[in-house]
Amino acid sequence: MKNLTLLLALLLSAQALLPAAALAADDETSARVELLSEVARPVVFSDTAAQPAQDTRFAVTGALIIMAGAKVWSVIVNGRPSAQLATAYASAIPGFSFNWENLTGWKQVTRRYAYTVDSKLQGRAVDIVYEVSFCYGDIPSPDGHKGSYIANFTIKPVKIDLKWGWKVSLDAAMSDPMNVGSAISPVAWLNSDLKWRVSGPLKRPEITVNSFTAIGTGSFTAPGDVQSVAMPPVPAEEVRSTGPAGVSWY
Repeated sequence: MKNLTLLLALLLSAQALLPAAALAADDETSARVELLSEVARPVVFSDTAAQPAQDTRFAVTGALIIMAGAKVWSVIVNGRPSAQLATAYASAIPGFSFNWENLTGWKQVTRRYAYTVDSKLQGRAVDIVYEVSFCYGDIPSPDGHKGSYIANFTIKPVKIDLKWGWKVSLDAAMSDPMNVGSAISPVAWLNSDLKWRVSGPLKRPEITVNSFTAIGTGSFTAPGDVQSVAMPPVPAEEVRSTGPAGVSWY
């Protein structure tokens, strides 16, 4: 009888220690995002021919600019590429009519990142490589001035490697476009928030967000970047608004 009582006491003690052990294991992880490479190149016809038509169901209109394409989409769902990737693009383009076929000289910037999570128990538990890219170029307005715009902003996974028991999901949410240029020579600004949801065998689900900003002049910034933005000169004849600069499209 005494041995049975002792055994029950040991079992109860072990159960009481399990939450503490799980909590300790939960604290023994670290995640990081690392830039692997950046490539800037002209866009050729084969690139544009391969792009699917923009989905305008989520269009956000403005006076001279619209955001065409998807507003929110899934990139990774429970460790697998999302089926939405085939049509998930966002663009900050003029609201007036123009013909894509008449536009040339577009360039594409692509950054490749590694998202990793190291676990005390399993080592490199999450190893994901993904690409963030967009095209930028000039589109003339009916009055002859040019604006700098963004097309086909997209995020795609390249490699997904997860240890047993780990789940990762990634969603992208696009901001409304803003003008960081001038009234007659707009420069598109578009921000994307990447929301990571990660959980492991002894790690409670954790959500983190990191952001990327694309600018119509080709600038590409992420958290921790220190980068100047090249802006076009302000025409002498332009009178600026006294309202907050860079908040809305004129």
